[in-house]
Amino acid sequence: MFKPRNFLLVFTFPFVLGVFVFFGSFRVFSQVKCTSDLQSNKDNLQDIITACENKIQSLKGTEQTLQREIEYTNSQISLTELRIQNSISEIDKKTKQIEKLGSDIDDLKVRIKRLEESISFQEEIFGERLRARYKAKETSPIIIIFGSATIDKIIQKSEYLKIMGIQDKKLLNEMNSTKQSYGLQKDLFEKKKSEEEALRAQVLKEKAKLEAYSSQLVVQKAERNKLLEVTKNDEALYQKLLGDAQRELNQILNAAQFLKNGKSEHVKAGEVIGIQGSSGFSSGDHLHFGVYKYSSFSEIDGWNWYYSNYIDPRKMLKNKTVFWNDGCGDYGNISTGGGKWKWPISNPTISQGFGHTCYSNIYYGGKPHPALDIYGSYGTPVYAVEDGDAYFCRNCLGDGGNGVFIFHDGGYMSLYWHLR
Repeated sequence: MFKPRNFLLVFTFPFVLGVFVFFGSFRVFSQVKCTSDLQSNKDNLQDIITACENKIQSLKGTEQTLQREIEYTNSQISLTELRIQNSISEIDKKTKQIEKLGSDIDDLKVRIKRLEESISFQEEIFGERLRARYKAKETSPIIIIFGSATIDKIIQKSEYLKIMGIQDKKLLNEMNSTKQSYGLQKDLFEKKKSEEEALRAQVLKEKAKLEAYSSQLVVQKAERNKLLEVTKNDEALYQKLLGDAQRELNQILNAAQFLKNGKSEHVKAGEVIGIQGSSGFSSGDHLHFGVYKYSSFSEIDGWNWYYSNYIDPRKMLKNKTVFWNDGCGDYGNISTGGGKWKWPISNPTISQGFGHTCYSNIYYGGKPHPALDIYGSYGTPVYAVEDGDAYFCRNCLGDGGNGVFIFHDGGYMSLYWHLR
């Protein structure tokens, strides 16, 4: 007979159970959070690393606000700290494995030495027995027939030789067994030595990763400190900084497109091409100096060239002692440069370095700074670093932006922005 209540119970119970299991498991999974506090999370380190990676990825797609940027930077710091902890753990684990292998290898050395001694002893005994058998067989048939030897002695000698033959076979078997053991121990020794070498190579790689993560952590913490210092935890100020950086980028990109149809002027290395002017942004007066691997404007296509084919300017500039004051930790006179080009400013101070700096996340959304920011005293002239064909933007877009693009032999381009 049909019973609605029982049918409803049978139908809904698995569904409710499934929902409970699903949300129950989701609750357990959601407990794994991105945090560098490992006091109670040592057993699921990899899960926390994955949680941090997922969080960073999800934050990338959200609107860029100060709170989001602080959360993003904190997540990066947590992830790096976790990776450092993971590397330390891996190094410790592999070091213990190496120590255990070292102990096993020492034991194998002792065993192999003993086996070598046993083989030498057995070979010596076997040699003596062969010599004894040879002597026992020296009895001539003539002596047996005409000599004084009796039949009893001949029988005794024959029995002796038979026993010796049995013993020799036994000794040969023992020697073969010892040599087989020796071969196995030698193979095991070689295997463990290979394992030890492989582990040592892994430890070296892990130490290199640890060093890289440690350096990365210093930069990330400097980024966070600089973010809090520059923005003063003010959302409006942060948005202004972002707008300033975007305006600078747009000026350079648009100027490159505009100058494609312009005429160039040949300039010599050391020739004055402008005066350091105000950027018009919060960052104050400075020269934005970049180097790219482009031979002409025809290679600069679209809007992606700015973050492509860039080169660290220090590789092209002559070695020089400059004052470094980037606010990221480096401060004072530093010898830098490894090329042949002149410096664009005679007595430069570096206010922002090349690559990932403590300003990278603030201004460029985590992208590298593909240039050097340099400044001198007010009215400092800016020089061409090398001979080349120069394209001048003198407020060419009507937005106050001034700069120069110079193409040099060898397929290089130097960029100078914020001039007057």
